[in-house]
Amino acid sequence: MLVSADTTGIGIGAIAHEIGLTKDTLRVWERRYGFPQPLRSTGGERLYPQEQVTKLRLVKRLLDAGHRPSKVLPQSITRLQQLAEDSGVGQDAPDVELDRLVELLRVGRYDDFRFELLKRATREGLARFVLDAAAPLSARVGNAWAAGTLQVYHEHLFSEAMQVALCSLMRPLSEALRGRGAHPRVLLTTLPGEAHGLGILMAEAMFALVDCECIALGTQTPQQDIVDAVTAHDVEIVALSFSASMPVQAVVNGLTELRQMLPSKVAIWVGGSSPALRRKLPDGVLNVAGLAPIEDAVAKWRHSAML
Repeated sequence: MLVSADTTGIGIGAIAHEIGLTKDTLRVWERRYGFPQPLRSTGGERLYPQEQVTKLRLVKRLLDAGHRPSKVLPQSITRLQQLAEDSGVGQDAPDVELDRLVELLRVGRYDDFRFELLKRATREGLARFVLDAAAPLSARVGNAWAAGTLQVYHEHLFSEAMQVALCSLMRPLSEALRGRGAHPRVLLTTLPGEAHGLGILMAEAMFALVDCECIALGTQTPQQDIVDAVTAHDVEIVALSFSASMPVQAVVNGLTELRQMLPSKVAIWVGGSSPALRRKLPDGVLNVAGLAPIEDAVAKWRHSAML
C-alpha cells in the first residue's frame, strides 16, 4: 500500500457506489489478495487511482459472469479483458479508453476530453461510435454523477461534447436522406420534464443508419406540438426517450395523454433508462429496449406496412 502526502484518487465510498461493490468487499480484497492497493490521503482515507478503478470494474463484470475473486484479482487488465471475451461479456466489459475519457472529465482536462472523443468518433464511424462509445460512456458518466465523483457541470460539458461529436458524424447522412421519401418517417423528441437529449440523439443516429427520415424537435416538446408536427410532416413513428430522472408517474401520464391525442396509425416507440418503461405501457406504445434493437424494430415495421 502506498502512502502519499499529495495524491489524487477516488474515495472508497464513491468507488463502491459507482462500481456496485461494498466498502467491506474492497477492504477484504485488499487484505486477502493484495488488490486493490489504494493510495492514502494525508488524513488516512483510501484513494483509488483510475487504473485500479478500471480493473475493479472489469473484475465486477467477471464476478457477475461466475468467476471467483481468487482467480481474477491477481490478473493483469490485459488478461482480464481476455477472460471477459472468453466468458461472453467482452462487449459489456470495461473499456480502458472510455475510463480514461471519464478521468479527463474528472480532472478538468476538457480540451483533451473533446479532442479524444472526436478522434474516437472519426476512427469508429457512426454505428460503432454510438453503440461502443456513446452509449456506454453516457452510462459511466451517469453512474459517476450518482456516486458523486462527477458534478452536474461535468455532465453538462460531457453532453455538449457528445452532441458535437454525434452531429458531426450524422450531418452528411441526414442531409442525404432528406427529401428522399424514406419510410418510416420518425419524429424524435422528449416530453415536458425530460431535459436529457443524448438518448434521443443516439436513437436518431440509429434510425438514420437504417434509412429512416428523421424529424428532430429537441427536448421537452408539449404533446400538442408533437401532434401538430406529426400532421405537418406525415410522421409514422414518434420516438421518445426517458431517463431515470423523470418521475415514473409523469412518464406514464405523458404517454397515456399523447397516445390518446395521436391517430392510432401513428406508432409511439420509447426507450431509455426510466423504470417506468419496465411497467405495462399504454396500448400502442412499444418499448425498444436499447439502441441496437432499433434496426430489427424498423424492419418489422416495414414488413407490417407491406401487408
